[in-house]
Amino acid sequence: MFICFFALWVVLNGRWTTEIGVFGLVFAALAYAFTWKYMGYSPKVDFALFMRIPSAVRYGVNLIAEIVKANLTVCKMILRPDFMPEPQLVQFDVDLRKNRHLVALANSITLTPGTITVDLHDHHFLVHALDASLVDGLDDGLFVQQLMQMEAKHMKLDAAKAAKAPAEPEVAAEESVAGQEAVAEPEIAAEESAAEPQEIQEQEESKDEH
Repeated sequence: MFICFFALWVVLNGRWTTEIGVFGLVFAALAYAFTWKYMGYSPKVDFALFMRIPSAVRYGVNLIAEIVKANLTVCKMILRPDFMPEPQLVQFDVDLRKNRHLVALANSITLTPGTITVDLHDHHFLVHALDASLVDGLDDGLFVQQLMQMEAKHMKLDAAKAAKAPAEPEVAAEESVAGQEAVAEPEIAAEESAAEPQEIQEQEESKDEH
């Protein structure tokens, strides 16, 4: 995030000087501190996002390749004199859970020539295809498979973090119990010390009676 702020500062200035660079570092640090304090960003979040960059780049490369292939396919259809399009509305469901992955799939289908996402509700897609030949692979194609792999990887990381998180409250509970026991021990000792004079007095009274 710090790098993004600094790059945005340089782009908005439109030129590079030592003064702009120094002020850019200062303002980027202040903006990053603000997001860290009030928006939940932290170095851990930045590191998690950084680890997702390779998957995002790989997905982007495949998206560009699919766009090129679809362009060639649509061009061949249009240039054929005997081509009679068979437009279709296709409905299908996917097992993706994250909203960002569902939106990425919907946009990827729209960016690919010949298909457009008409509606997305929960996990249900409604897609318009220019021809029946473009329908194959919408529900289990390359986009869906890659997004499912990315989601499975992210869910494993989230599960690992969640597994570590409950250990801290347990330790805190153990410490609180130990603290209560430590507080209880002086109280018990005080009660015992208070009971000792009473026992001595009772013994003296019994001797006087005898």
